[in-house]
Amino acid sequence: MSPRRIAGRPNGRRIAWTAAPSLAAALVAAACGTALPSSPPPDGSPAASGSPAASGSGDAAATPRPTGWPGNAVLGIEALGAADGPITAALNDLGRGIAGEDLALMRRAADGLAGLGVLLPNLERIRIFEPMVPFADRYEAAIEAIVAAAEGLRSAIDAGDAARITSSTQQLVESLELYTGVQPELAQWVNESIEQRRLLLR
Repeated sequence: MSPRRIAGRPNGRRIAWTAAPSLAAALVAAACGTALPSSPPPDGSPAASGSPAASGSGDAAATPRPTGWPGNAVLGIEALGAADGPITAALNDLGRGIAGEDLALMRRAADGLAGLGVLLPNLERIRIFEPMVPFADRYEAAIEAIVAAAEGLRSAIDAGDAARITSSTQQLVESLELYTGVQPELAQWVNESIEQRRLLLR
């Protein structure tokens, strides 16, 4: 689909730029990621990680206990889970900014996303637990891509560079798709962390 010319007024200025209409649609699709659990599962329900109830037995005592995580891994996953809501909110703001031709809203969303580098130290907490290493690598790649693209979009809007706004917006959409690709696994780890915290507190 061919690009269309739209205009925005960040900081009171009018900037004409081009954006493919499919960008807004891509953000809407990306925003429909996996919802992370906000409360513990019902008592007696198995954790997501590998503690399914024994087949053919209703005896809860036969349910294997989940493998214990190091405490820092629990803290790291909880921090990433807590950040998912703000990331999704910024993603939605960006989508609305594109659809509504609102560069000020896009700039605000990019500003928030550019600060996601603060999450990266949590990855060292979870990398001490071997099963989490592949997830940590994918999450790190997604966050680094988001930060770089968001910084680029923010700079392009501030400079009033229409061509860079278009290209940076596309890059940010693509980087956010990397993040939504790891959201389902993040949701699984967050769900399991609820039981892991219980184990640590016993």
